[in-house]
Amino acid sequence: FTPRKLDLANIDDLDGKGVHYFVTDKGKLKDKKLLIVGGGDSAFDWAMNLQDVAGSITLIHRSDSFRAHADTIAQVMESPVDIKTFHEVKAIHGDEKVQGVTIYDNKTMEEAHIEVDAILLTLGFLANLGPIKQWGLELQGNYIKVNTKMETNIPLVYAAGDGIIYEGKLPLISTGFGDAATAVNLSL
Repeated sequence: FTPRKLDLANIDDLDGKGVHYFVTDKGKLKDKKLLIVGGGDSAFDWAMNLQDVAGSITLIHRSDSFRAHADTIAQVMESPVDIKTFHEVKAIHGDEKVQGVTIYDNKTMEEAHIEVDAILLTLGFLANLGPIKQWGLELQGNYIKVNTKMETNIPLVYAAGDGIIYEGKLPLISTGFGDAATAVNLSL
């Protein structure tokens, strides 16, 4: 899995220089002007967890419909986090490091420049099977097709987790663990 990226000219040049997809060290965001992009659990969880670390936090999302847990949304709404709905990133500014962004309201197309030191992109992940595509496994989209015993189309080859699909598959972490247990127990 790779993080979903924004299609912006200099985003790769600023990766690790203010553009972040993960937070591995909260200390690196200490006193920073932070922009969080996204509307899911990761965006809202990090908004909560970084309030006492970052100097300021702005959270933008392309709509007013969030996918995060309702209680976390409520907590962030009551916090000092500046939430801007119907906003997206148009440009990231900076050469050696992030210095600001241009955001726009996707309803009115009105633009605004925000000074930020760091951007946390929480836009989800893209599945990429990489060399597995060459193994002769039956695929359905970007997923390995299995039966309810986690068997692939190749004898004695089993698959489990987020990269598989079968009828009734729920895309949850817990079902991925269950898939692995099923594959191990039924292959014995």
